[in-house]
Amino acid sequence: MATATCWQCGTFLERIITPVSRREECSQCKTDIHACKMCLNHDAQNRTGCDEERAEYIVDKERANFCEYYALSSRAFDDIKLDKQRRAKAQLAALFGDDTEDNSESHTSESHDLDSASDLTKHESPAQAAERKLRELLNQ
Repeated sequence: MATATCWQCGTFLERIITPVSRREECSQCKTDIHACKMCLNHDAQNRTGCDEERAEYIVDKERANFCEYYALSSRAFDDIKLDKQRRAKAQLAALFGDDTEDNSESHTSESHDLDSASDLTKHESPAQAAERKLRELLNQ
């Protein structure tokens, strides 16, 4: 049995039976584990995406495949990428007025300033509200 970290969500995966089945999934995000992104030979800098010269070219690196050279990697997760995704989602949520756990604490002062402006525009459609917020963000 092996352990690894999911390349998509960062969940620690325990008791993975090796060789890894093509149908194996992450318990948290249901991402395929027998995929190029979870392979020890995966190299995004390489033209083919793989360090194994004999492996067939795989188009979708994130989906399960039948590669014979697959070796489970424990270093597939990129926490910097996940942090960027979370910040981007928080910014989009703040732009369109969705409160999430991540941005509800950090934007309390901004939401207080926007409360008086939102009182004036309560009768506008969601599309108009989104356009207004976008224009405010871009200072137009």
